[in-house]
Amino acid sequence: TATKRQRSGKPVGSGSARKQPGGPSAKSKKRTSTLANDEASGESDDQIGNVDDLEHRHEPDEDEISSEDEFLETAAEKRLRLAKDYITKIKESTELEADEYDAEQIDRDLIAERLMTDARERTGKWGRQIADGFSYAVDETKHLRILKNGHRLPVTCVALTPDCKYIYSGSKDGSLIKWQRDTCRPIKVFPGQKKKNANHNRGHCDHILCVAVSSDGRYVATGGRDRRIHIWSVSDDQHLAVFHQHKDSVTGLVFRRGTNHLYSCSADRMVKLWNIDELGYMDTLFGHQDSIVSIDALQRERAVTTGGRDKTVRLWKIADEAQLVFRAGSTTDQHRIAKSLSDERDTGVKSGRSESASQSTKQHKDLLRKLAAADVELSETTVDVIAMVDEETYVTGGDSGILSLWSISKKKPVFNYHVAHGIYPLSASQQQTQDEKADGEDDFANAKNLVRPHWITALAAVPLTDLFFSASSDGFIRMWQMRPGKTPGFDLVNAIPVQGYVNGLSVRELAPNGDSLATKKDI
Repeated sequence: TATKRQRSGKPVGSGSARKQPGGPSAKSKKRTSTLANDEASGESDDQIGNVDDLEHRHEPDEDEISSEDEFLETAAEKRLRLAKDYITKIKESTELEADEYDAEQIDRDLIAERLMTDARERTGKWGRQIADGFSYAVDETKHLRILKNGHRLPVTCVALTPDCKYIYSGSKDGSLIKWQRDTCRPIKVFPGQKKKNANHNRGHCDHILCVAVSSDGRYVATGGRDRRIHIWSVSDDQHLAVFHQHKDSVTGLVFRRGTNHLYSCSADRMVKLWNIDELGYMDTLFGHQDSIVSIDALQRERAVTTGGRDKTVRLWKIADEAQLVFRAGSTTDQHRIAKSLSDERDTGVKSGRSESASQSTKQHKDLLRKLAAADVELSETTVDVIAMVDEETYVTGGDSGILSLWSISKKKPVFNYHVAHGIYPLSASQQQTQDEKADGEDDFANAKNLVRPHWITALAAVPLTDLFFSASSDGFIRMWQMRPGKTPGFDLVNAIPVQGYVNGLSVRELAPNGDSLATKKDI
């Protein structure tokens, strides 16, 4: 017969497995064991005490509670909370001494103005008009300061920190100097290294060609002819890193606003992207057919570059991995000069110009008429400098002296200002030839092929405003104002006299009391 088995696999039989009469069953044994355990646990509970008397070893901290609240809040509640935090932060940053103003009213005005400014900046288009405030007569003893006794060789580049407390300058001697703006004295010198046995972790061993400061004021980046990019700390003046991925001279550096992403351009025709927070390399962009000599960027993930002798300007859409190509190479000839003079007559004379600007504008018109009468033709063979006015507008300059205004919606310049910084004076032999010419003949009739305009060597703009600057070797830094309305163009506002050959410009906007969030600002 088949043996019956329980689920446990044990056979069901007779003998010792049968229940004994009068003996305890398995269930009664289990019940007795349970009661004994309950009595033991009751005794242990009496010994321990009440549960409320126990010490709670874990209590949720504030971060856990706030994270739970954030997790439970709706999207609308989160937007409201972030808006309140943002307004509170702005309010704290715009507070001044209580005795200086009616705190309640002015505080509301400052917050409202700051919110409107932030909203305009998000659009990426210039809207603030500040150029009218700089049409005063420049007093060299009052408005100009000279920083000297620092470099042994010519200064090639300069950059201001966002708070305008410090100025960094680079030179052909390979040194980087940190200056105190108020005292105009050097406070830290990073010396250049010798080419033989150079320690590349301590500085450059050749010309420094470019310098840039991050928008948060934490980092300084320098690039030079030694093909290296050095990163320095502003607060403690320490060397942080060196990048050597470029294969030729590093000609331009710019930090993206609001981030610590660094864009670099080089004579190796490449644009490279760096994350300075992590001190790492990100990406490389290709496209130019000649050395890239200038680069600029604002808040969006974009950059604009000039290709030197390939006569192109390229807008890099980094997030989209795309680029837009703009063809430069404008020509100054009789027809274009006549059109330029006609445009100036149509727009009229600007009333807000300074005396030096009015005089320079009159001299510029006379020069254009002479060039047109002599049928002088000037061609732009290289585009060397660029500055972004806003996310969709930028200005370029080159060897023909033309200042060109561009829009990303047009492949050609929307406005040209010919011979913006004048021309070089004729040499002694050329002047003698002019003296021997017949009466009534134009000044350039016999030397029109020898006319050399002043090269545009530096550009800088106050972002998202109507003001930008240009410089050359003619002895002036010129301030320009964008024309309001739908007609593109710009006009001269002021001319600041300076000596020497201007290699670089750096412009920052700063409030009189040092508060970068105030609305009334100075340059």
